Amino acid sequence: CRACGHPWPCAEARLLLKAEYDTRQPSLSIYLAGLCYEAMHDLYHLNPHDGPNPRELFERFVAWGPFRRSAGTAPG
Repeated sequence: CRACGHPWPCAEARLLLKAEYDTRQPSLSIYLAGLCYEAMHDLYHLNPHDGPNPRELFERFVAWGPFRRSAGTAPG
């Protein structure tokens, strides 16, 4: 984050995103998944050995979003 120096999306960015997408939660999930994909692509292309693992990136970008469930929960 340019404002606080923490990995984006930081706590403040998450609050702002939730407010911005308040009435469009599916759009927020799609946006976050796209950002996760871009981050994975960039990190593994630029530094494939020292980057975060896919689970860490998922937790950072997607898991906190509006349609989350625990990894052990089956859909349906």
